[in-house]
Amino acid sequence: MENMEIKTKKILVTGGAGFIGSNLVNELVEQKNKVVVIDNLSSGRKENINSKAKFYKIDVRSKKLREVFKKENPNVVFHLAAEAIVGDAYQKPFDAIETNVMGTVNVLEACRKLGHMEAIIVVSSDKAYGKSKNLPYREDFPLRGDHPYDVSKSSADLIARAYFSTYGLPILITRFSNVFGPGDMNLSRIIPGIIESVIKNKEFLIRSDGKMIREYTYVKDIVLGCIKLSNYKKNYGEAFNFGSKNIFNVIEIINNIEKILDVRIGYKVLNITKNEIPKQYLDWTKAKEVLSWQPKTSFQDGVKETFEWQKRRQKF
Repeated sequence: MENMEIKTKKILVTGGAGFIGSNLVNELVEQKNKVVVIDNLSSGRKENINSKAKFYKIDVRSKKLREVFKKENPNVVFHLAAEAIVGDAYQKPFDAIETNVMGTVNVLEACRKLGHMEAIIVVSSDKAYGKSKNLPYREDFPLRGDHPYDVSKSSADLIARAYFSTYGLPILITRFSNVFGPGDMNLSRIIPGIIESVIKNKEFLIRSDGKMIREYTYVKDIVLGCIKLSNYKKNYGEAFNFGSKNIFNVIEIINNIEKILDVRIGYKVLNITKNEIPKQYLDWTKAKEVLSWQPKTSFQDGVKETFEWQKRRQKF
């Protein structure tokens, strides 16, 4: 990946044992930064954490978080720790809202108490926009989440902007499309779930009606965007969409992966999901024009790399 010129900074990453977080940590370590990871390992894996990073097993809701911030004294914070699975948030709304909202407040309070941050990147989601008849979603759209996961991201997003407006913290917000790539072993997500079906030669179960449309961006492109944003010293308090041109429904993804991997994928439509947004994709013109960022990995190359990683990971 190209060098984004973060030079020997002390960087703290919450959720650094998770899918996107661990990819981010690996790149930051490769660039010779001193990296601190905070993760409660509820969904992240300890084996994902780069051996050169310092690790604290702490929940972002814990009071101990501020002690770590004071001890480690980071220049830059990437806040990725969250309950990230929509279905889990539906089943356990209190936990999801407490983690995604009050966990964010706790992180921002730690940053405020520290008082000398260079950059705070708060990772939100395209789900923060909620449902909209207007597509693609732009950064100036209202945040209108109306189900537990969506509204927790809307709330955390607004809180982050409040900490900029009120306390002047150097906060920038990312809103990602669906992210895929090496490091993601959450098989409830579409792409790793399909690849698992290919590897194990089993039927893929589609929880939705197969017609829901999403945008899929490769994880290394997302990491590149996050690092570019952390080096950007303007537009504090604003949000940036990060997406791609890979806009598909579930059936189309299956068809594409069949062609890319030269396989046949059997599937069954269960149509049991609830509260899902039927169609969602982002306008990322702002990131392209302001940050000179755009995704560089094709869907085909991303799927191939993900397949090879997942196959190695499962020792097939």
